[in-house]
Amino acid sequence: MDSFYKLYLAEKSHPLDDEVLEKALESFEGAALKFSSDFIDDAKQRDNYNRNVKRVRAEVLLQVRSGKVSVKEAAEFCYEMRNKIMAEVRNKTSVHGKAIAEKKKIISPSLEKLLDERAVKKFGKSFMALGAEQKNSMYYEIVESSARPNAGFNTLNKALRVSGKVLIIVTVAYAAYEIANAENKQKEAIKQGVIVGGGAAGAALASLAVSTVCGPGAPFCAVGLMLAAGIASGWAASTFAEAYDDEIEEFSKWEVN
Repeated sequence: MDSFYKLYLAEKSHPLDDEVLEKALESFEGAALKFSSDFIDDAKQRDNYNRNVKRVRAEVLLQVRSGKVSVKEAAEFCYEMRNKIMAEVRNKTSVHGKAIAEKKKIISPSLEKLLDERAVKKFGKSFMALGAEQKNSMYYEIVESSARPNAGFNTLNKALRVSGKVLIIVTVAYAAYEIANAENKQKEAIKQGVIVGGGAAGAALASLAVSTVCGPGAPFCAVGLMLAAGIASGWAASTFAEAYDDEIEEFSKWEVN
């Protein structure tokens, strides 16, 4: 039990509530650790995931300690996170992974055009001219668009809603990245690709390699571009939302240097 949680318990006088929250936190963290162990092969990426899980856990305790959420709501939030993570653990061939499993390491001229159009619209310059932070915001919007149906939370607390949603979106991205990079693709559905959101996975053929855009060990960039190559979940038709600002700020904390 970490020092932050010990302090929290010391300041509370409701042992039953304490026990409920402790079990909920353990359930969430246990599911996250199982996911990172099962899915994330790269040690640096795995450490990054686990470090951020602990940061989200600390945020839950902070929101309870400050009186912004009840123990009941915090516990429900933890179990909701746990269930969403376990869904990814159970479903190793999720639509996100299937969508990019063929791993065509290329970006078509149509995708280049799409990225440029949206970059100019949002930032006033081409995609390749964007800084790392600006590119990250675009990667986030692509992956968020794909994961959106499964990433929402019921809590009314904004801080938990944002941190929880981003955690699930990152989990989906890591799962998809590991599936796409798996050496063993025995299932025929993965070998052949899957139609997602009206776009064929890996449909584009020509021009710019993902590796020239994304550095090594950059799952968010690679997954974002590969999903965009299939125009997954209607990203091409979606509009930029100012509501993403808090989520993108939270997402930036997951970056690995």
